[in-house]
Amino acid sequence: MTLKFNQIKWIHFNPILKSLLFWILFLFSLFLIGVFICPIFPAQWERFIYGIFGTMAAIGITWVFVKWEGKLFRDYNLVWKRNTLLNFSMGLFIGVILLLFIIGLLVLFSDIEMVASTNNWNIAQLFWMLAIIPLALMEEIAFRSYAFLELKHRYGFRLSQWLVAIAFASYHIIQGWNISTAFFGPAIWAFVFGLGAIYSRGIALPTGIHVALNIGQQVFGMQGENSNAIWFLKHPEGSSAEAIARTDQVGFLAQILVLVLAIWATEFYIRKNQLNLKESSL
Repeated sequence: MTLKFNQIKWIHFNPILKSLLFWILFLFSLFLIGVFICPIFPAQWERFIYGIFGTMAAIGITWVFVKWEGKLFRDYNLVWKRNTLLNFSMGLFIGVILLLFIIGLLVLFSDIEMVASTNNWNIAQLFWMLAIIPLALMEEIAFRSYAFLELKHRYGFRLSQWLVAIAFASYHIIQGWNISTAFFGPAIWAFVFGLGAIYSRGIALPTGIHVALNIGQQVFGMQGENSNAIWFLKHPEGSSAEAIARTDQVGFLAQILVLVLAIWATEFYIRKNQLNLKESSL
C-alpha cells in the first residue's frame, strides 16, 4: 500500500520538476564519471569511457524514474526493435544530408573554400571517432526518452520541443559552451532530434542523425583544427573582414533555416496527427 501511494504521488508530480531532477542527476553522474572513472584509464580512451559510462548512467537513472512511474522501458521506446538498425542507418543518412546542405550553402554563398587537410589520416582515426556513438547515445537517452515523453504527455509535442531544446542548450552551457553557440547549435538541433524520436518512436533515428553530424563536423574541420579532419572549410588568404562576416551570416542563416524547417515539420506532424484522430473518431 505504501509503494502504491508513493507511486501515485510520483505520477502526479509536475513533469517539468521530474525532468529537471532527471537532468540534474544525469549531470551529477557525468561529473562523477569525469572525476573518478575517466582518470583511471589512458587519456586517449577518455571519450570512449565518458560515453560508455555516461550511457550506463543515463540508462540507470532512466530505470529508476521508469520504475517510479510503474512503467517499463518499452513505454518510453527504449527497447531494441527489428527496425532499430534501419532507423539508426536512416538517421546517419539524414544527418549527412543535413550537414552537406549546410556546407553547400557556405560554399555557394560565401567566400569559404573546401581545402584538403595535410593530416596523415589513417583508418585508426575512424576508430577513435566511434567514441561519438556512445556520447550521442547517452544524450539521446537523457533528452529524447523519459523526460521528453513525460513532457510531451502533459504539455504536447510542440511545447515539449521548446522545453527540451532549452534544456539541451543549458546542458551544453554547463559543459563549457558559450551561450550563443549553445542556443544556435544544440538547441536548434534538439528540434531535429526530437522530431526524429517522435516520428520513429525511438531514439535510434535521432542518435544516427546526432552521430553523423558530430563525425561530419570533425571530418570537415568544423570543430577547429583537429587531427580527424580530411578537409577544412577556410577563407582564401587575405580575405577581407567583410567576407569573413558574410560567411558568419550565411552560417547563421543556415542554422535558422534548419530551425524553421524543423518547426514546420513539427507543426505538420501535429496537424497530421490531429487530422488522423478526427478521422478515426468519425
